[in-house]
Amino acid sequence: MGKEMEPLDGVLWFRRIEMIANRRLGCVGNSLRHASHLMLLAPAPFRQHIGLVIDEEQFEALLDSEDFDSAARHLVAQQGVLTFERATDATPIKATIGCLVLKRAVDGYGETVADAVLDAWSAHILALKEYFDAAVTPIWTNNVAVLQTDPHRKARRLVH
Repeated sequence: MGKEMEPLDGVLWFRRIEMIANRRLGCVGNSLRHASHLMLLAPAPFRQHIGLVIDEEQFEALLDSEDFDSAARHLVAQQGVLTFERATDATPIKATIGCLVLKRAVDGYGETVADAVLDAWSAHILALKEYFDAAVTPIWTNNVAVLQTDPHRKARRLVH
């Protein structure tokens, strides 16, 4: 997937994930493209937990051909942990991402597979953020997660 890019500021990165979660980027194609770019710019502690399954050119080709459902499936790094369910044609599709780190499943819903995957994908990332925040109380700023274990001591960098 090319060389590793410099991560985006963590606070800004999570705001952009929230924009996808809140469906504020317009069409699903825009949200998928934005999600793929955000994965390349992820804060270092998250890079081992997310990533495109295919390379950027293949992903863009799926978007260009408007195969949004296939593109969305490639947002989830471990395809074996992504499942779908739909009770009837009148109910939303449910996408579920099983997460080994969280030791639980994260669900998302949508009218299409792409919508459901984007919902589950963004919910998964935000759940990972909450998990890591609770575990070490990081302050997401300046492209690194800074651990603050004691407010009277200097913060130290999170190293992975």
